[in-house]
Amino acid sequence: MSGVRLWWSGLREQLPARFRSNSGADDGGYSSTSGLIHDRDGPLLNGEQASNHRQAQQSGFGYTELMGGSVPCPSCKGSGRIPKELERELVALIPVSDDRLKPRRTWLFVSLGIGICVLIALTAMFFLFPRSVDVVSGHLPIEEVFIDEFLSTEKRMRFHFLNSINVTNNNYYSVRVVNASATIISRFQPWSTDVVGFGWNRTGLSVRPLTFDNGVLVFNNSVTLTGTVFEYCTATIWHITSLYVNLQFDITVTFEYFNHKEQNTITTLQQVCCVESGNCTLPSY
Repeated sequence: MSGVRLWWSGLREQLPARFRSNSGADDGGYSSTSGLIHDRDGPLLNGEQASNHRQAQQSGFGYTELMGGSVPCPSCKGSGRIPKELERELVALIPVSDDRLKPRRTWLFVSLGIGICVLIALTAMFFLFPRSVDVVSGHLPIEEVFIDEFLSTEKRMRFHFLNSINVTNNNYYSVRVVNASATIISRFQPWSTDVVGFGWNRTGLSVRPLTFDNGVLVFNNSVTLTGTVFEYCTATIWHITSLYVNLQFDITVTFEYFNHKEQNTITTLQQVCCVESGNCTLPSY
């Protein structure tokens, strides 16, 4: 038995230090059990961990887990790790063949986005496309006027009255009428072209969208009749029947929408009361 011990002691002297193991204090307190090395103060360690631990103890440093403060590498498909403190500083390089660079159904999303944009644009064009703003006159006779001046010696009379037109807005947005003016021409004779008065309206009027014959624009008119027309209007026959004079109204309406102004012109022929009393609705005697 003593011979075997001498043989084992000689063999141990010939082996390197990392292959020696026993339960003595010279080996740092490690024992070999089924390929594992047991630390008397800790858990079972495999050969590599035990060797690192032993070398760290011999060199005076503690054992440190190198991957303890690391996080998975995002570009290594989970097979690599990077230091946690450099997580926000390192840049990941992704191969061109990576599936993450080839999103699915790209053409579908692009086509859907283009379709939605086109639909919105067409809808906006449909509602915002300018449409006509029509000005219509009912050609109704003016049966009441207000006499401002009546001079029989000079054969001149001046009166004012109100006239109205209908403004039709065919747009899907409101239109504002900012101005209306009228030039009044006497049509006492078919060939007459004398300008006898003017009309105006400087009060703004807002016409609602899709308003048909509900936007009524009223404007003031002032007319002066002289000469033959005055003699006609003051003839004694007016006691028997009401007298009207034919007047032509050249009306220009200025309207505005989206800071853009446009004009619309209408010409209408109407009968206007010209009797001395100014009221053609009263019974004649």
